[in-house]
Amino acid sequence: MKDKFHIKEICLIIITYLISRIVSSYFNIEFQFNSIYSYWQYLHIETLKNNLLPGVWYNHTQPPLFNLILGTILKIFGNESQLAFSFLFKTISLLNAILLYLIVNKIVAQKTVSILISLFYILSPAAIVYETEIFYTTTITLLFLIFFYFLLKLKEKIIIINIIGVFAPILFACLTRSMYHIVFFIVISTIIIAYFRKSVHIRKIIITASIFIILISSWYLKNYYFFSTFSSSSWIGMNLSRNVFHDIQIKDSSKITSLEPFQKISAYNKFIKNSSVNKFRNLNDRDLICEFKNDSFINLNHIDYIEVSKLYLAESKNQIVKHPIDYIKNTLTSSILFFAPGTTYSLLKEQTNKLKYYDIIYSFNLTHFAKNKLQRRIALLISALPKFILYLSVFLWLFRITLKKKNISLINLLCTLIICYVFILSSLLEHYENMRFRFEVEPIFLILVSQFFIAQKWIKKKLGLNK
Repeated sequence: MKDKFHIKEICLIIITYLISRIVSSYFNIEFQFNSIYSYWQYLHIETLKNNLLPGVWYNHTQPPLFNLILGTILKIFGNESQLAFSFLFKTISLLNAILLYLIVNKIVAQKTVSILISLFYILSPAAIVYETEIFYTTTITLLFLIFFYFLLKLKEKIIIINIIGVFAPILFACLTRSMYHIVFFIVISTIIIAYFRKSVHIRKIIITASIFIILISSWYLKNYYFFSTFSSSSWIGMNLSRNVFHDIQIKDSSKITSLEPFQKISAYNKFIKNSSVNKFRNLNDRDLICEFKNDSFINLNHIDYIEVSKLYLAESKNQIVKHPIDYIKNTLTSSILFFAPGTTYSLLKEQTNKLKYYDIIYSFNLTHFAKNKLQRRIALLISALPKFILYLSVFLWLFRITLKKKNISLINLLCTLIICYVFILSSLLEHYENMRFRFEVEPIFLILVSQFFIAQKWIKKKLGLNK
């Protein structure tokens, strides 16, 4: 029975995690609580503490779940919230490592490989620093790992707890990050339904998926009713413009793209023709109407960013039509950055510098040697090569065995789908943040890596897996 629950292996993961975090604390890797005040995605701290539900309801920039989590913890723990957040995010990292071990071991049935894969993830500099941020990166990772854990259980036994365990994490992901659109949920649900279509329990799966689609749709319909946008975020235009107009200077001041996106709302006053301030006044003034939040930080939840974002979106579309090659170049650059070390994310720079030499060796992060912008770009390109080669090798292997067997497992199909979805969407819409999105789904890729390694005869021999 003990072997069934992998007690020894899980204890090893926990002990390794605790030792690594004690060691990292000596390098002053500290929890960054103050980001709750400054990060664009979060509501005013007073809204989170005292007006949470109305604040979330009238938020047009983000799906509701993460702000709800932040507000709930602030309400429950009060002055001890910083400690509670730190404990929460460290627990999430540890759970990610344990779930990754359990999933990989279930697929490859090799404890040695499963342990190595899990420890590789949990000991990475990126894992160490991301858990110090109040951000949803590791939370999304947890949701995907729960999804795959229950998907494996669903293949063994179709019962309601396993069905909910499969669909609920994807629902929560869609209600946490705007990248995971309702279409994403529908596609995954369709694939799962198609796979189990011959099961006598298919009706339960269809009904559960349909209920969850209705739940997600309700948020989109709410946004459409109040804000005329069928999305969980109104920022798509501003996000896209950062990629489309990267390194392109617009000198015509009559165009909104002459200004950088995500500036304070007053910078765009001359472009806003139909302000919605009066329409929404007295509903949630602190978040929808105030220019700043928490005294000095830009409030990007202001209601007029909806119009601003639409203007950026229109200009971006025109730019793509007129200069498609420029956009393709920027997208290719973004796609390369996807493979850069997760620690090269700009907001983690201060924390990562504390682990400089470990990061250089472990992550091949050469940006630590860069002295200027050009050197950093070159360093990012070179640092991305190992991950690019590994990704290419794994997916070529997967493609080859799929052609050979004329079949692909449900797990591998969904791993590939999620990774490709994140890669394509982040490359099209973002710039200089793609490595963060990749790290978010890194454990999903490690599920494929474990199978790739098992398939290599020399690795089997080295680890004694042929015995």
